[in-house]
Amino acid sequence: MRNTFDITFYCRKSRTNKKGLAPIELAISMNGERKFISLPVTMNPKLFEKQIYAKTENDTKKYLAEVESKIKAYQIQRASEGLDYTIDTIREYVKGGFNANYTMQELWDDFFTSFRKKGTTPRNERKYELVMEVFFSKILPPYTQVSELSHFHVLQFERHLKTHFADSTAANMLSKFRSIVLFGMNIERIAVDPFKGIHIRKKAKEVDFLSAQEVDAIRKKTMPNERLERVKDLFLFQCFTALSYCDMAALVPEDFQQNQFGQIYIEKCRAKTKVLFCTVLFEDAIDIARKYDFRLPVISNQRYNGYLKEIADLCGIAKTLHTHLGRHTAGCYLLNKGLPIEVVSKIMGHTNTRMTRHYAHLIRDTVFSSIAALDSK
Repeated sequence: MRNTFDITFYCRKSRTNKKGLAPIELAISMNGERKFISLPVTMNPKLFEKQIYAKTENDTKKYLAEVESKIKAYQIQRASEGLDYTIDTIREYVKGGFNANYTMQELWDDFFTSFRKKGTTPRNERKYELVMEVFFSKILPPYTQVSELSHFHVLQFERHLKTHFADSTAANMLSKFRSIVLFGMNIERIAVDPFKGIHIRKKAKEVDFLSAQEVDAIRKKTMPNERLERVKDLFLFQCFTALSYCDMAALVPEDFQQNQFGQIYIEKCRAKTKVLFCTVLFEDAIDIARKYDFRLPVISNQRYNGYLKEIADLCGIAKTLHTHLGRHTAGCYLLNKGLPIEVVSKIMGHTNTRMTRHYAHLIRDTVFSSIAALDSK
């Protein structure tokens, strides 16, 4: 089918700012579709009209002729490469400063630069890097033009992720890729949303935790060396305070404060979310803190998780001990003791109580055991 194509320039009075200037707009009409694009030049609408109808050459007429020439050159280039051109690819080309060579790699580089400026962690950066490594190796190579990215490619990526990763991981990776695409749309490098009609559904994570008996088994077990004894104390401190490992590792003696009731508490912002948390230390946690003169013997997260596997074997615990398990255990324990979910949410530094509801599993066990106790009477 033959393409019908036409471009017209406008400078509408209805779009003037306080200075009386309005953007010059390019109206593209193609196969019955029409779209307006604001060009990076503003001027007085009356002056614009006067200059485009002037018989002599002027700067406005030269600029518009240059824009039209670039668009026609772009169409010829696409045709010579055997590529289609649509009203959206032309719109993207114009919005991109008449640069037809904006690639997926450039989009990723620009996103990553912006992402870093906003502040993030190396661990989180690596998650985004992994997403793009998979996308570039399995879906589109990095030198692909952004204009080539389509709904079909997103569906392909979604299918690949669901085939090779767990559901929650696949959803998180697709969500990160969506963030990169949204960035491209915000900087007007992507004209059409390739995610349109695609809904990312994240399944709620099942939260694992230790029972009171398992925590007690760790508490009572004498470790064979000082190294594992320190790791045991750190893990129990997490189980008693609900602190994440990075927040526990950042503690200094000044963070342990005392309130008017004589309770020792910690009130800080979480390293991960910057949300304020406030946790009151139980006696078990205070004993551990005093043992080390309120300077906990923290080690690297990786070594900590490795040593926890040794402790699990020594204590006969089948579950995989890791940094988050202590925090999960504390959350379930506090809810089980009857603390309101809003209070537990504050202790854990959650941004909303929906996150805290993941820890409500242990309450069910209390219901079962309470009913069983009644039946036995």
